[in-house]
Amino acid sequence: MTMQSLDDSRLSHLWDDEVSRNGYGFPMSSDAQTDEKLWIDIDSQALKSVGPFTTTDSPDTHKGPFLNAIDFLVLDGSEVLAAGEGVVIEVVENHTKYGDGEAYRDSLNYITIQHANGELTQYCHLAENSVGFADVRVGSRVQKGEVIGKVGKTGWTDRDHLHFLVFRMANQVENPHGFKSLIPQWDDQE
Repeated sequence: MTMQSLDDSRLSHLWDDEVSRNGYGFPMSSDAQTDEKLWIDIDSQALKSVGPFTTTDSPDTHKGPFLNAIDFLVLDGSEVLAAGEGVVIEVVENHTKYGDGEAYRDSLNYITIQHANGELTQYCHLAENSVGFADVRVGSRVQKGEVIGKVGKTGWTDRDHLHFLVFRMANQVENPHGFKSLIPQWDDQE
């Protein structure tokens, strides 16, 4: 996925409130560690609760096709869980750099999982080699709640968090970015 021209107001009709068809579990256990220091400098109106977690939306990167992404404010080292059963289709886990700016966009560690109904989930800002350590690789079938990696600062970030996205592919006529973020429908839990 590329982050071209995310602020293009001519495309605003593409970023509607489409909800996922699938229900998903939270991408980490409720005992994942957090720290109030993680939300320093975040406007209190941008902070939200999703289940037992404090989350936020990044004003710099949660635009256009990433509009419905959620940042779970948890400490580095927190275990990341598969939000649903599926097949791993993409893994990048060799990066160690991070920073607060677009120059770090391509230094991101992440995993992408294909689910039923053509939906996908993506888990970003993972620790180096944490996916392999969890014995997950491209082609692995994962179960909901299975550990698939650990949070770690990589890519475009200024704080510990898991960037979580539910999306579906879209044709170029429907969406020039080729994908569309969805509002996650959470399973009843906790």
